[in-house]
Amino acid sequence: MDQTLNSSQTPASTPNPPGADALGRAHLVLGALILVVCACGIVGNSMVVWLLSFCVQRAPFCVYVLHLAVADLLFLLCATFTVSLEVASLATRWWKAYEVMQRVEYFAYTCSLSLLTAISTQRCLSVLFPIWYRCHRPRHLSTTVCTLLWGLSLLMNTVSSFFCIKSGHPDEKQCLMVDSTSRCLILGIFIPVMTLSSVTLFVRVQRSPPQRRRRPMRLYVVILVSVLVFLLCAVPFAFNPILLSWGHLKGQVVLLYRHISLLSTSVSSSANPVIYFAVGRRRSRRGLREPLGAVLRTALQEEPELEERETPSTGTNELGV
Repeated sequence: MDQTLNSSQTPASTPNPPGADALGRAHLVLGALILVVCACGIVGNSMVVWLLSFCVQRAPFCVYVLHLAVADLLFLLCATFTVSLEVASLATRWWKAYEVMQRVEYFAYTCSLSLLTAISTQRCLSVLFPIWYRCHRPRHLSTTVCTLLWGLSLLMNTVSSFFCIKSGHPDEKQCLMVDSTSRCLILGIFIPVMTLSSVTLFVRVQRSPPQRRRRPMRLYVVILVSVLVFLLCAVPFAFNPILLSWGHLKGQVVLLYRHISLLSTSVSSSANPVIYFAVGRRRSRRGLREPLGAVLRTALQEEPELEERETPSTGTNELGV
């Protein structure tokens, strides 16, 4: 059972400490907000998965977006389950199911982080090395990278779960140390790579010709906004076991931090479909009636969109340089 829940339980005969009622109300409000955000995110990511699986012709980049939507959908489903148990005060009674869902929840979070890193990195490479990307890029690179990232995330979470099971109880110090170490490694590898590639992509776009800078390719906007939302909202979620093992904080405080970080991470996972459809909308009267599949295809297309008066130029890369 999670230490947060165990340490937050008080005997019935013990009077509630000052502020306990306020914390309880805060947990209920945050739990309700998480459930609402998760419900919206589940609908949005399900729509993206359906469109990319059946309605939109999948380009190499769309493979990444499809896997990212699946990872976000899995995270939101697990978050809905765990928060529902916490709000209904059933997490202690169903602690095995609660613990399994927390493990799957973090597995999905790790996949989302690694896939978003791969998206920004590949797009950065396509800008820095356009000839290689167009001519020498492996045909099934996207599918191979996605498969490897799912396998890596599964391996890391399986190792952490093994140490927790071996310790006999997930509250043990060994379990918390393994969880916090693995999350530090993930944050220390994926976050810097994602940030560096996104900053490089942003600088490269800003150094493009003025006409491209005023109207950048929609795909770049999608990547940069998605990475920014993730960095602002989803990073705190990885610090839960670190606070448990090194923070020496009270259970109610840690549980409150978990709910706040889970709410912000749910916002990040739910924001990606909104970003796709908002960026893909055309600025015309037809944009409001445009099919969702066409909107998604426009947002994720890998070639620059030409205006009616523009003609394709030769000898330039995708940024027009």
